[in-house]
Amino acid sequence: MIPFMSYLNTEQLEQLHRSGIEILQKFGMRVEDPAMRDLLVQNGCTADGERIKFSEDLIGKAVRNQRKQVTMTARNGASVDFRLGNTYSHSTGGAPWIADPVTGKRRNGMLSDLIDTIHIMNQLDSLTIPCALVYPSDVPAAVSQLTQTATMLKYSRKPIYGPGVSTADNAKYIVELFKLYGGSQLADNPIGMVGVSPESPLFLPKEITDTMKYIIGAGIPTSILAAPMGGLTAPVTVVGCVAQAHAEILGFASLAYLINPDCVLFYGSRTFFANMKNGQSILGLPETGISSAICAQLATHLGWMSDVYGLSCTSCAMDEQAGYEKMMNALLPAMAGATLITGFGSTASVMCCSLSQLVIDDDILSMIYRSRRAAEISSDILGFDAIDCVINEGETFLEQEHTVEYLMEKEIFTPKIGFDSVWADWLKRGEVPLSVNAQKRAEELLARDAGLPVDDTLDREAEKILAAAKTELIK
Repeated sequence: MIPFMSYLNTEQLEQLHRSGIEILQKFGMRVEDPAMRDLLVQNGCTADGERIKFSEDLIGKAVRNQRKQVTMTARNGASVDFRLGNTYSHSTGGAPWIADPVTGKRRNGMLSDLIDTIHIMNQLDSLTIPCALVYPSDVPAAVSQLTQTATMLKYSRKPIYGPGVSTADNAKYIVELFKLYGGSQLADNPIGMVGVSPESPLFLPKEITDTMKYIIGAGIPTSILAAPMGGLTAPVTVVGCVAQAHAEILGFASLAYLINPDCVLFYGSRTFFANMKNGQSILGLPETGISSAICAQLATHLGWMSDVYGLSCTSCAMDEQAGYEKMMNALLPAMAGATLITGFGSTASVMCCSLSQLVIDDDILSMIYRSRRAAEISSDILGFDAIDCVINEGETFLEQEHTVEYLMEKEIFTPKIGFDSVWADWLKRGEVPLSVNAQKRAEELLARDAGLPVDDTLDREAEKILAAAKTELIK
């Protein structure tokens, strides 16, 4: 049985779900587009100006419609089968800064940095699906989301998690890219997924609903990135913030159900909390992990795949604080049954990233995956034959087939870059800090992946789509 941690029991989870419905019925959600308001009213909701009070029947249909599995396939044929009950990971998306690989100093991210991160993410065993980790400052803002998507599709050897899409103009062309690389029937063969965010508190701007019409209408799997900040754009309490996020996700999902009931949706809660001394949202707080764990539980209770933080930290350096914050905030939701965990590769409350941090986070998540492995008991696993040989025949455990077999099956965790020996070996190896080993490993991975040949037939077609978008959108 896979170990599982629960903050709330079944009765409390149902109470929390009912609280989300109550918020939508009592306060409603502001829907800016009159056509979308009309669509919701036609399906049992009521309008109070721009605010829509949602029908419980519609909410119920949307929740019951959610999928418990989806397979995404990369351009090279590699696929990932996402299933409720299993835990996967994706990187942070859109960090504006990156730690320079040479100087270690923070600077604005560039398109070349995005490409470098993809090359490394291609080779990280614990990273399931890469996102556009860094926001390229040298790309015009009008086509940035589109360019990030095209770059990922060009270089990634895994299915992609595209950037959070917030402009309909970009969404229109992103759909074309997904169809180019994945085929016209995206519901049958998605090449990846994207995220779309309602605004907090309880608002669906027209730009977002227009984006939904393109993305949801095309059937691209979508994470509903509800991102309320406790004390700033939501109640300061953990459960209060979660309840509002839940309402925003339910409202978004209800409208998405009417646009395209076949589109796969992830319960993409992004509950944030602030340092209330200065009003700044920070992601290293334990409340990040606790609220994410509760959201993962709630999504699972409803039969819904989840997507939560994660490997996040407030620390601005690859230091001890980053380590304990990331482990805390990723382990809690993983043990609570989250489907997808994000934050991979980030520091500074996901404002900065680095190639080295990607490598370090790969080790952290490997430990978490090991912690989530089911424990089994059988005479073979218990090693009775090995004990017999040692006790009765004078042999040692080191020479037993049982020892070799289970070491090959990775019964004992082996870090990729972390130190796993004794003090004498630490001295022999020159007392090299983890950050140095991580940078060296990142450089090795980058050199290895960047030289692989790629069939650029589709990439040339993608360039035509980008060119058309630039002509239309860059003024």
